Amino acid sequence: MSDSSPITPEAFYLFKSQAHPGDAATQVVYGHALVRPLGICMLPIMIGALVTVLQGFPALTYLTVGFPAALVASMLWTLFRMHTTIAEIYLRPGAAAVRSVWECLHAHPLHWMPIFELRTATTTLTLALGDTTYELDRTAWPDADLLLETLRAARAAGASRHG
Repeated sequence: MSDSSPITPEAFYLFKSQAHPGDAATQVVYGHALVRPLGICMLPIMIGALVTVLQGFPALTYLTVGFPAALVASMLWTLFRMHTTIAEIYLRPGAAAVRSVWECLHAHPLHWMPIFELRTATTTLTLALGDTTYELDRTAWPDADLLLETLRAARAAGASRHG
């Protein structure tokens, strides 16, 4: 590792994606994340209700069953996305820790994992940490080039420490 490496043994580095919740309350972040899934899930219900009414049939039963189903589906979809969307990456020599949007909102502890592999493509960054592989959209990370450089340095620092 050269003296110009961005990784030093006594420090760790934090990178935040555009999905990072910042200081917002859980309810605000969840509410904002729920808008698109709710709209997508309600669209077929509303189209079905419109067609039913235009055909002269009552649509109330259709809506009273469809709306709760769409609401539950969109809530589950939102929770899944909040649990799987990476918002933070912490780096130190030879290891990294990631936290999802949900974990950031609830201040979950960091779980450091060794950096096994790092692959880049035009729009994605594939990162193998421990037994999990993450595929990151480079456009979602404001400092994607610095993140890539720091990941490479952290991986190299870990390899030089263990081998």
